[in-house]
Amino acid sequence: MQNKPTAANALTAEQRQQLEADYTFKRVVELELDPVRGNFDAAHLKEVNRRIFQDLPGAGFDDVTPGEFRKPVADGLDWMKQRGLSTVDGPFYVAYSRMDGAATARLDKALEAANPDELRGLKTPEFTARLAKIYTELDYVHPFSDGNSRTLRTFTKQLAKDAGYEVDWERFGRSDVGRDLLYIARDRSVNELAKPHVQHENTMRKILHTQDRLEGNRALPDLLRDAARPSRAVAFEQMSEREALKEHPELQEAYKTMHTAAAYFASKMPGKPEAQEAGIQSVMSHVQTRLNAGETADFSRGREQEKQQKQEQPERQTLQQQQRPEPGPERER
Repeated sequence: MQNKPTAANALTAEQRQQLEADYTFKRVVELELDPVRGNFDAAHLKEVNRRIFQDLPGAGFDDVTPGEFRKPVADGLDWMKQRGLSTVDGPFYVAYSRMDGAATARLDKALEAANPDELRGLKTPEFTARLAKIYTELDYVHPFSDGNSRTLRTFTKQLAKDAGYEVDWERFGRSDVGRDLLYIARDRSVNELAKPHVQHENTMRKILHTQDRLEGNRALPDLLRDAARPSRAVAFEQMSEREALKEHPELQEAYKTMHTAAAYFASKMPGKPEAQEAGIQSVMSHVQTRLNAGETADFSRGREQEKQQKQEQPERQTLQQQQRPEPGPERER
């Protein structure tokens, strides 16, 4: 039998943060295995938040209200947070909605686009653009007093999966640069939505200064293209042909291309298994690239575009390494 957890208010700030992380991480993993069943509406979003943070009130986090929207901000005031980044010096600021009637209406409107049936079948660039817009709108509203980032990542990951896509949000948490690039991409977009609704000139001054400092960094739709792939593309990469076709019959054309390639290289390079394998791997790489982009046919097309992308990739990676986001007091996990 486990001992009752120490009350959070008796812990140091660091211990409190670790205790919260332990509880919520377990719940996020549970949601990966058993997602909330819902319609991707406000009630669905609230239930995701409730399930992630359900243990905290009983552990002494008296200020946490799982599944409840935060109270509106008083007239004339703004809901602003100071952001601290690990790879850039100085504070950044991001402003969110006042969570008033207009904000809740905006939330409902944004969630109308969270429809898996409408997102299913989109090519990867369009899908990531749509998902980024949904995420940014929800992030700007920032409906919960705490835990919005974890809630939105879980919510959008499930939305993507139901629409036939896999989103690897975790990739951005594997390094300080990755985390900061994600914060920058999100905060840039959110501040643009916030500007017309800012109440106080001091808030406006801070977010405009932040926007100036963040200019030139990657936007969220572009960043998401590194993390989102069609589920069928993941299956082609990770499963056997039989298993992949069972889950994704639309991969038939991809495997037909691979079989044709194998037969071609066998006839053109008899007795040269290594050369045959190299040729097959080249075709497989091309097919995988097309699948990642959301294509399911015409795999003979796009070779020149693929070569161009490969040439640009090292430059892009260098730019990513050079883009250094910034530190500040509060960071949502």
